Amino acid sequence: MANLKEFFNRIANNNRIYTAEDIGNMTSKEFAENEKAINYQMENLGIPRQSDLTNNADVVYVKAYTREDGTKVKAHYRSKQDGVVSDNRQNSENFTGAATNIDPTLKLEGGITYNDYLIDKNAGIRNYLNHNINSVAGSLSEKMLNLGVNALGYPLNQNDAVELWNMASNPTGIYNNDYIRKNGTLYNDVDSLTNEYEPYKAKIKDKIKSQFGDVNVPGIVLHENSNVSNAIAHSEELVDFIRDNYADLKSGKEISGSFRFNGFNNLHNAFGSVDVLSAKVRGNYVDIELLDTYDFNKNDKNPLVKIGRSAQETGKLNPYFTIVKCRYKLK
Repeated sequence: MANLKEFFNRIANNNRIYTAEDIGNMTSKEFAENEKAINYQMENLGIPRQSDLTNNADVVYVKAYTREDGTKVKAHYRSKQDGVVSDNRQNSENFTGAATNIDPTLKLEGGITYNDYLIDKNAGIRNYLNHNINSVAGSLSEKMLNLGVNALGYPLNQNDAVELWNMASNPTGIYNNDYIRKNGTLYNDVDSLTNEYEPYKAKIKDKIKSQFGDVNVPGIVLHENSNVSNAIAHSEELVDFIRDNYADLKSGKEISGSFRFNGFNNLHNAFGSVDVLSAKVRGNYVDIELLDTYDFNKNDKNPLVKIGRSAQETGKLNPYFTIVKCRYKLK
């Protein structure tokens, strides 16, 4: 286990260490408030699990407490400091203390290597991250995300996000897949979709071509009783979309549009933003068809998204589209 001592977060201006469990338990508001500090820690240290820090002599466990002004502070871990704060702040570029316990195969001290890809003997974790983002072959990017997504995703109840990533990163992941068999149907391309999608095929093709430059990619239709459909049906974002369009829906109109899943959660990491192909009232329900392409935003500043984009641009990810059928019960 690497020495976590003396880590200082220059964004948060403190030595708190966020764990995967801390992030997973945050509300959307809490994540938004701490996102920059979390990204800084991810770049300079990594995101350990709580089990990685238990009984670690280089960190201190702080019990939950209430400040004098009434602010409640959740229990958390802090890095032990050497007492010279200026060293931690001003010389932060000399950091080499990375949470290598996240995966023991990574070697981040005394010369960073990853599966025998030598970077530089004096490199720090920031160099390692940038090397992955800028990897010519894209293979390092893909492997790094594979480690992070699978190691952190399941414990944080982000199963759908993990499954969708694995379909993209595994050369045969979208075929003969248990997740698809349990939750939906695989189609070879847009033209193979059933007749109910005939009115939307042109729009689907435009979306796919704009993202991948080619319409001949497979797709998954996830049914109303799928895990992810049930999650979407209970999401605040879908409720807000229906509320904003309630009058038109009740009048019998078919609605289209888009919305974004917020926070650091299963739906955000599985889809980000989705297009609403169709939303219309049937009896006491609103039937919704959502469209998404599995791709990474070119201009996103999040380090993980950058790595995903690098892997995508170098052909290391399978392109595919997803349609999710949802049913929302009107109150």
